[in-house]
Amino acid sequence: MDYFGISVGELRKQLEMFDDDAEIYAGGLTLYKLKLVGEKLVQMEFNEYVHRNQEGRLIIDEY
Repeated sequence: MDYFGISVGELRKQLEMFDDDAEIYAGGLTLYKLKLVGEKLVQMEFNEYVHRNQEGRLIIDEY
């Protein structure tokens, strides 16, 4: 499986500098949940479906 990610440890390190009540903005996407999809792979799920069309353009569809 090809994917681009960040380790949970690296994400924690990067978040250390922020207050606990700071909000994370995901470019307009709405976080739905975090899901374990492999032994050591966490998937962020959003309320929107993000994918590439046949021309390679990034598409965001709302459910």
